[in-house]
Amino acid sequence: MAKHKSSANDRSVSRGIVLLARMLLAAALLISLYLGYVSFGGGVVAGCGPDSGCDKVLHSRWSKWFGIPVSVPAVLLYGLMLAATLRLGRKATPEQQRQAWSILLPGAWAVIAVVVWFAILQIGVVKAICPFCMASHASGLLAALLLAFKAPIRPVPEKPWQREKEIYVAPSQARSLILIALTGVVVLVLGQIIYRPATFNVTAVGDAKIQQTPTNHYFQIYDGRFTFNMNEAPLIGKPMAPHALVSLFDYTCHYCRVMHGTLKEVQKAFSNELAIVSLPMPLDAECNRHIRITPGPHTNACEYAKLGLAVWRANPKAHAQFDDWLFEPEHPPELEAARQRAVQLVGASNLETALTNQWVNDYLQLGMNVYATNYIHVRQGNMPQLIIGTNLLTGTNTVEELYRRLENQLGLKAPTALSQAK
Repeated sequence: MAKHKSSANDRSVSRGIVLLARMLLAAALLISLYLGYVSFGGGVVAGCGPDSGCDKVLHSRWSKWFGIPVSVPAVLLYGLMLAATLRLGRKATPEQQRQAWSILLPGAWAVIAVVVWFAILQIGVVKAICPFCMASHASGLLAALLLAFKAPIRPVPEKPWQREKEIYVAPSQARSLILIALTGVVVLVLGQIIYRPATFNVTAVGDAKIQQTPTNHYFQIYDGRFTFNMNEAPLIGKPMAPHALVSLFDYTCHYCRVMHGTLKEVQKAFSNELAIVSLPMPLDAECNRHIRITPGPHTNACEYAKLGLAVWRANPKAHAQFDDWLFEPEHPPELEAARQRAVQLVGASNLETALTNQWVNDYLQLGMNVYATNYIHVRQGNMPQLIIGTNLLTGTNTVEELYRRLENQLGLKAPTALSQAK
């Protein structure tokens, strides 16, 4: 009779529940390991194209904690919990199982809180979904709910032999463990709120320089591998500017839309001293062999790019108006509306003539080739991209950061007002 009572009160978890929890934790651990490996290796997550949902999430400020990818603490937590479940087997002693629950209980509550936090961030703040992240969160959450629900929380047995032989977590201990876990989550959240990492990466590449001939003005990047005739290339600024940089963008790219105003502001500040070569680089598999599958937001990116280049070819003076009009709304206007706007600016016949000109395809291909070369250096497809001197910048930059880069790489001094503000 006593033996039956002990068996009923030991609160050991069934083998099936333990195995399910292990499988879920293992899945969450493997996905987190993969995301961490990609983060440190500078690669691209499989199926995660530039400006896709997972690209936005994994390159947002919320993907790191004081510069450390959040997948790293996730690996540690899931790994620790998975190891702890190995002590819930039938061969484990009651003491070993009690020790396991002292890890699993706070771990489960930490996972629950963290999953809720990152779901809020993805849905409400970043407004994008990372499938890999969500798969890891879902697996971890299910395991955490199982373990939290099955945790043997009950009063400490009265008799010494019961305290030794039974499996339990005292309510007071459970509260303390859960409080510690939630405190750790608060530290994570506060760290993410306080720490604001750079929204861009800087990589050293080949030199860029201006070359002049009696008849033309050329700008070369990657030690001369790519050459732009400044009298033909689409520019923000004047062809004879003594300094230049290259901007790769996509009209359908969210971050490129953010950067457009920043680049115009910087160029205006330096006026005739700086020209920006504007190279459309559509993230659209329709014309770009470097993109395997076109993400939804980039549908028709090739057509927008061709229209932009055709407007420049037909009438360079109208190009700035067309670009500003395309970039102004949160999302690009409908393709037909963009075409009609181009017709208004340069005329229907001029537009059609420009669209059939080989120059448009040549410059479209040039942007893609520069993008492919950049990818070799950074191993990621973040957009927009800037080449300033020997610096390749991927991602978004503030006006102040661009001033610093231009001064460091090209010797251009920041405007007096900005310098005084610093």
